[in-house]
Amino acid sequence: MTNDEVKKILHYLNNGDNHYTYEVKDSSKIGNTTAYQILLTSQKWKDITWRHQLTVVVPSKIEHNGALVIIAGGANTNEQPNWSNNDKMWPVAAQMAAANQSIVAILKQTPNQPLMGNLKEDELISYTLHQYKQDGDASWPLLFPMVKSAIRSMDAIEDFGKKRFDRNIESFFISGASKRGWTTWLTAATKDPRVKAIAPMVIDMLNMPATLNYQFQSYGAYSDQIEDYVKLEIPQSTSSKKGKAVTTMIDPYSYRSKLSVPKMIFIGTNDEYWTVDAIKWYIKEIPGQTMIHYVPNAGHDLGGGAEALQTLSALYGKMLNGEPYPLVDNHVKTENGKVMLDLKVNEKELKDIQIWSANSTDRDFRNEKFGSVSLGKTSSENHIEVELPSSGYKAFYIDFKYQGSKGPYASSTRMYLLSPKGID
Repeated sequence: MTNDEVKKILHYLNNGDNHYTYEVKDSSKIGNTTAYQILLTSQKWKDITWRHQLTVVVPSKIEHNGALVIIAGGANTNEQPNWSNNDKMWPVAAQMAAANQSIVAILKQTPNQPLMGNLKEDELISYTLHQYKQDGDASWPLLFPMVKSAIRSMDAIEDFGKKRFDRNIESFFISGASKRGWTTWLTAATKDPRVKAIAPMVIDMLNMPATLNYQFQSYGAYSDQIEDYVKLEIPQSTSSKKGKAVTTMIDPYSYRSKLSVPKMIFIGTNDEYWTVDAIKWYIKEIPGQTMIHYVPNAGHDLGGGAEALQTLSALYGKMLNGEPYPLVDNHVKTENGKVMLDLKVNEKELKDIQIWSANSTDRDFRNEKFGSVSLGKTSSENHIEVELPSSGYKAFYIDFKYQGSKGPYASSTRMYLLSPKGID
């Protein structure tokens, strides 16, 4: 990236906007935790004041100066957040906060929506990217104010923690799903020193020109799920001058040199948005400790999210306690009709190693069923062989199952797609 390209997101984040403020509205007990409801004003964007409901869940005893921030969606009416009094994520956040004896927060209304004539979610994001292509105004891409929302939530939590609990909340673990996972990546790319780890979920599209072109080649069309972008020719124009400019500004891959914090990428094996092995187009180029967690036979909702959230909580605990993450070091080669993997993992807390695989007549695995075989291994070094398919395609990954003091968690190799000739 050139300095000018880097500066576009940083220029927006440091544009002198002075609308940031927050107000504690009320609080309530959830088990052994207290949930504080905060009205957060993050910024003014395109003459629209962005406001959010920020729920800060605090355990009865805070043992760590860290916070997990889960970026979530929601809606606004007349520039005010549609307030929730009973969010389904609150009990989950309370459980995480109690287990890790530290703050867990949920930032909603990211982005504020509907906007621009009742647009929301992908339709709104794609509209703002199209507007940038039309007039070159670098404040248009909606991901920029979404990132600022995340940063302002950290500011509010930091200030609230100091004033209310006399705690210096200085380490943040950021997570979010889909567009919020996209926001998670870009928040880390700002190099805010408070961000110590991230967990982007179901946003398997880094290196957009390659992953989206591969999707079109694999399916013969783009996924229906990204139709809002296709209508405005965002994927089709990644090689044009204006298209490249858009992609560079919003593709986390453009900022990969800045993405060195520990990270776990959460993916559903049957996510209808992305190809089954899209991760191959970027995983090797992402620096730092990079982990993957696949949820088998799950789509864009990660099968409800329970398994993913268990692993997220475990990783958050490891960040707080300075414990090693469940990294997978693998060497792969193809020989004599087999794929051979030599894998090294941390054997502490390791309980099982499983091979998950599915077969298909083509590269489209969205409706295929993944099955598992337990290897019954718990050693740190493992040699695993997987036979190539005699016809069609086979997708597989290796899953490492752990049992921590606070519950189970898992880490995976990347997904491999095999044809009779080898790794596709």
